[in-house]
Amino acid sequence: MTAAKASRAPDLVAATLRRRILSGELAPGDSLPPEAELVSQLGASRETVRMALRLLDAEGLTTTSQGRSGVRIRHPEPERVARSLVQLLTLTGATWGDLLAFRKMLEPAAAAHVAEYASADERAALAAVADRGIAPDGTGYHEFHELLVRASGNPLLTTILAAVEQAVRWAAAEQDITQFDRDEAAKSHRAIAKAISERDPRRAEHRMRQHLDAALKHVEASGLLGAPMIPPSRWRGDNSDLPWR
Repeated sequence: MTAAKASRAPDLVAATLRRRILSGELAPGDSLPPEAELVSQLGASRETVRMALRLLDAEGLTTTSQGRSGVRIRHPEPERVARSLVQLLTLTGATWGDLLAFRKMLEPAAAAHVAEYASADERAALAAVADRGIAPDGTGYHEFHELLVRASGNPLLTTILAAVEQAVRWAAAEQDITQFDRDEAAKSHRAIAKAISERDPRRAEHRMRQHLDAALKHVEASGLLGAPMIPPSRWRGDNSDLPWR
């Protein structure tokens, strides 16, 4: 085997296994064959197979456990998508204004959809989170938005906005959010939840738009509208608040 082919061997083995996972041939919870069997099946060296499995693990497609189960299949979690998103937001210089413009395109429509189609349990869960309010560390704010998007039942919307919310959760950690701001946001959440509980799509959409407009005013007043969500400086030094260290 040439040096070039040898260097690509782990990628080729990972691609073979990745296709089996993404095609549904291997489902979450299934175990891969033992390492010796994979070596025989794939015609690759033991080290190549190990490197390929490390690639799949980094992508969130497999997990390795001690014992007889070995390497098991799983689906990537939103946190892994958010990890890549945080890096892209840093490198592209996406601003808080960009974020709010993006959210205003999607979340009011999502709120209207949820008001019309959500289950009774989903409506109750949204109302419960809204009633609890928002803690100083942001607990309650992100949960409300994540629940609402999940209740939409749209996997594309859920995946994208769940990753965005994870990124925002970290990016907003250094912002100075006052008690007044938290109380106002919690009040908006309750109004949105009420419209959803009452199956009123138009009012739910309107209330969500008002909620995001208020967030825009807060960002403007803070002088952050054109500021990057995650400036490169957040990655410097020994910052212990870095995500996914």
